Amino acid sequence: MNRTTSYKPQVFLLHYAGGDKNSFRPLIEGLEPFFEVETPELPGRGDRMAESFLKNKQDAVADLLSQVKKARKKEVPYLIYGHSMGAILGHEICFAMEESMDAPAYFVPTGYPGPKIKNNPPIAGLPRTEFFAEVRKLGGLSDEVMEFEELLDFFEPVLRADFGLLEDKENIPFDEKIKTPVFAVMGKNERYALNIRNWNHYTEAECECQIVNGNHFFINQNFNYLAQVIKNLMNAATAKS
Repeated sequence: MNRTTSYKPQVFLLHYAGGDKNSFRPLIEGLEPFFEVETPELPGRGDRMAESFLKNKQDAVADLLSQVKKARKKEVPYLIYGHSMGAILGHEICFAMEESMDAPAYFVPTGYPGPKIKNNPPIAGLPRTEFFAEVRKLGGLSDEVMEFEELLDFFEPVLRADFGLLEDKENIPFDEKIKTPVFAVMGKNERYALNIRNWNHYTEAECECQIVNGNHFFINQNFNYLAQVIKNLMNAATAKS
């Protein structure tokens, strides 16, 4: 986690399946002049490579929530951003932070249409060829990564672990409404893009939804756009306070 002393607003970036704290490097570079950027990551990757993977969604939420609370500076406002798995876990983290009386100014989920929409069969236990075929269909890796066997060797255990924790039978479904405003974005070529307004059902505050050009990894071509969205949202939140 970044621990520089700052009075800037905070932004927490929650990585996608197979990702780590460096997954949003171009976005981090666009945000750092204006925000204190925090990049929590799950075990089994990045700086936590030596740690064991987590087995279910509840453990993943608890792990990330602990990192968010440890890094929080309550004298400044903050925003939570998550892509795909990060958005799934971020929804629960927003709820938990509201319960602890430290709600974020905004929640920005991308690549995820909210609860009760996706209906994908489990893939974590499939043989390698079938597994990566499904990952490709789901948009779980960028096309650039899919072209190199060495990169697939590196990402396979992390991806299997992350899909596994999302698919675990012990997971408790989470479909609570949050009080935090939502700004949701999906790529127009994503399977569930047209369901993005489902987020209206999961916040009691304002909810804005946008569809942009691209597939599940539209973020890779839109980091400048995302940085501007986050800056605009935090400016608006600060003006209201």
